[in-house]
Amino acid sequence: MKSNRGSMLMAMAIACVMPSRAPAQSFETFDVVSIKPNTSGEQGGTNRAQPGRLVGINVTVLRLIGMAYRPIQEFEGGPDWIRTERFDIEGKADGTPNQQQMQTMLRALLADRFHLVARIEQRQRPIYELTLARRDRRLGPQLRASKAECAGGPGTCGVRMLDGALSSQGITMSRLAAELSFVGRPVVDRSELPGAFEVDLKWTPDTATAGAPVDGLPSIFTAMQEQLGLRLEPAMGPVDVLVIEGAQRPAANWASRLPFDVCPLPLNRHRLSRRFIPHCQPSLAR
Repeated sequence: MKSNRGSMLMAMAIACVMPSRAPAQSFETFDVVSIKPNTSGEQGGTNRAQPGRLVGINVTVLRLIGMAYRPIQEFEGGPDWIRTERFDIEGKADGTPNQQQMQTMLRALLADRFHLVARIEQRQRPIYELTLARRDRRLGPQLRASKAECAGGPGTCGVRMLDGALSSQGITMSRLAAELSFVGRPVVDRSELPGAFEVDLKWTPDTATAGAPVDGLPSIFTAMQEQLGLRLEPAMGPVDVLVIEGAQRPAANWASRLPFDVCPLPLNRHRLSRRFIPHCQPSLAR
């Protein structure tokens, strides 16, 4: 009896000192979001995704959709303005969500603030395969293995995309393939290059399919070979297509009326009191 009692006391002592395992954190929406129209008139935009933070400067809604639904590169339907009108957007969440969770939160943001409705279909389409241009597998001078801290982590180093220029301190080949969708076909990574790379690519804009080089810069196809040591090979293959059934502009200037230029998402309404955030009332009431 004494032995059993001693065993029970020992088990209780062990249970008291054993650290409790915290439940896995669930990430479904950003805690705060800022969206403002960008009227700078510039054509290029930048986006950066880090654990718990998403920033897009001068980006179209279609680009946000592309980020949320990677690796899909083919989009159909939707109003014209999602391809032309530009926004500055920032989303923040506590904790360190991974890339897949960040995409989930961005999809929720698009559905809530832009009322995005879409479905995925698969079709046979012309594509480009991203392959190595040289048989010896030597890379071009503007493609180098990345040493940046963000490379390979739960977030990304971000991509800077301007009219005729693409750069990143740490980008995977699958991500690069997704960023090249402007060439007129979806691009599928067949390079078999692992890890992240520094990229600094420049080409003549608006010559993805035809046209003469401008200002001494080559077409995107030639630039890929000369600068990166990569090639875009025409092919046919199954392609996931995102069919956009509908989208709406966010409420005009709603973010700029609030302190710190942020507004809580409706899904987090239980954390706030309306009397402290009157400008959010119409949004929260949806």
